[in-house]
Amino acid sequence: MPPAPLLTRNEIAEISGVSINAVNKALEQRVAKARRQRGRTLLAADEAAALALLSELPIGLSIKFKREVRNWIVKRNPARAEEFELSRALRVAMTENAADVAKRAFDYVRMREKYVEVDPGKMGGVPVIRGTRVPVRTLAQLVEGGESRKALREDYPHVPEEAHDVAVLWAKGNPRRGRPVGKVRTRSAGRTAVA
Repeated sequence: MPPAPLLTRNEIAEISGVSINAVNKALEQRVAKARRQRGRTLLAADEAAALALLSELPIGLSIKFKREVRNWIVKRNPARAEEFELSRALRVAMTENAADVAKRAFDYVRMREKYVEVDPGKMGGVPVIRGTRVPVRTLAQLVEGGESRKALREDYPHVPEEAHDVAVLWAKGNPRRGRPVGKVRTRSAGRTAVA
């Protein structure tokens, strides 16, 4: 079985619906496992489902039990109805939400690979929508700034609509470091968004 695709901590937080602080705490406690790649901390996509399920539990678990639940999810990829027995008195079931988070994580990775391109020889390595020169962050800011889908289709007819949502999630999951570099004016909303 090939290894699960990798996501940033922020991508995991956005997809799972848990805070970045919860992701960092899970890493600190070694409840979630990370890999270092080119100076970045990355997590396997299936860690999102584990964090989502752990956040849904109405009781606090010890770190040991959190790790056991995480291992059950990551190693077994349980179905929604499946349960895991932590002790004779406590069973954990895969929830619909956690299963949906797992699906969203893998769908996002597939779409990210399809639409987000980072090529040092293209626009100086600025992430763009594959096959275009449209910066991912610019598209995301336009969508987040309220630009209508109709206006986006007119301005960027060569960018598929499903790339719009991927751009937003990618931009949230990969925030720019340092100071903002410019502004993008949205046509329909008349607002200004930082590029």
